[in-house]
Amino acid sequence: MNGYQALISEATGCHAPNVLSEVEDIMRNVIFHSTLDWQSREAFIQGAKDAFEVYTVMRKKEDDT
Repeated sequence: MNGYQALISEATGCHAPNVLSEVEDIMRNVIFHSTLDWQSREAFIQGAKDAFEVYTVMRKKEDDT
């Protein structure tokens, strides 16, 4: 688990490494469309929560098919 994933875990309550990796990717490519290093702590935490929600919706759609 890298430093970003530790913060994502703290923000979302998720501890699964594969999910944290996917959420980090969603943060970079969907939420912020950029790197994560310039985000304030508050923006990062909110972005993690938003990305986790996106991940959850995407996963549910996959499970429904």
